[in-house]
Amino acid sequence: MSKRARGGVAVATPVAVATPVEQSALDHPVLSDQQQRGSPHSHGVLISPDRSSVSDAADTASQLGASPQPGNSSTCPPSPASNRERFRSSLMPAQISCDLSSIVIDPGHRFTFQGIVLVVFPSSANPLRRHVLVGDGRGVVGITVWNAHVNSFSSMSVGQLLVVTKVSVVLHNGTRGITLNKESSVAFNTLTDHFASIWWQAIPQQAVTSSIIFADAKDNSVVNVAGIVGSVSVEQKTVRSDARDLVTVKLVDRTGIVTLRTWNHNSDTFLPLVDSPVMFRRVRVTSFASFKSGEMFDGIGTIIDTGNFPGAEDLKKFWSE
Repeated sequence: MSKRARGGVAVATPVAVATPVEQSALDHPVLSDQQQRGSPHSHGVLISPDRSSVSDAADTASQLGASPQPGNSSTCPPSPASNRERFRSSLMPAQISCDLSSIVIDPGHRFTFQGIVLVVFPSSANPLRRHVLVGDGRGVVGITVWNAHVNSFSSMSVGQLLVVTKVSVVLHNGTRGITLNKESSVAFNTLTDHFASIWWQAIPQQAVTSSIIFADAKDNSVVNVAGIVGSVSVEQKTVRSDARDLVTVKLVDRTGIVTLRTWNHNSDTFLPLVDSPVMFRRVRVTSFASFKSGEMFDGIGTIIDTGNFPGAEDLKKFWSE
């Protein structure tokens, strides 16, 4: 109770004093149910916001230049629809050629590969596998195929555009190659505008490689050779327990001799051509013990021209001199 002077007389004014129970209530106010639960997000409960507030917040964010939220799929940029857009976005697909000497590929990396089938080697058992040589004008690489894919290749596969998927690079005796796995697929394409197909189809129109130039040609390169058929010989070889004939043809021109060999041609094909000018279009350059020779392709890979090709008359004149 306080005292206030009124006309010189002290007058007592009553003062409210809280009881202990009321003081406890003041120190610890009673919260509502919503206040006791706290923020909805603190308990994992999602409350839908007011649409008008969301719209206002979006307008404010747009005015402030805020970036769109990652969860909003409508604001994600679309995938490039053309090669121009892929280039602008630095998303151009990489093309791997048959020259694997300088390629950088992480271990286990798988990719799609294309090339012209050049050589199909005989298959082996336990496990079933086959080795194939593929080229595209930039190099030649060996591919190992397994199990179900082995029968996809034959002598008729030579010259076709091979497309294999999910292949990986392997290293054997310092030489890089390509191997297939159980997830790989094998297909033959008829694309004529592929750079490998263009290279293969353009070889027969190239100039003839003379004997002296042939001796310096790079291994696995594909060239055209021409000359007088000087001799034809047959030698029987044992290849994986099978007896096979190796046919050797000696071509002679003004600069030397080119030796051609084939495993899949019959000697009767060349015997009537002895002492005649012949042009062999598409021959693969090989070497053994530092000796250069040419290997004919299977199927229709090598074209034998006995007609009036450029230089045929000069070869006849040379042979009669």
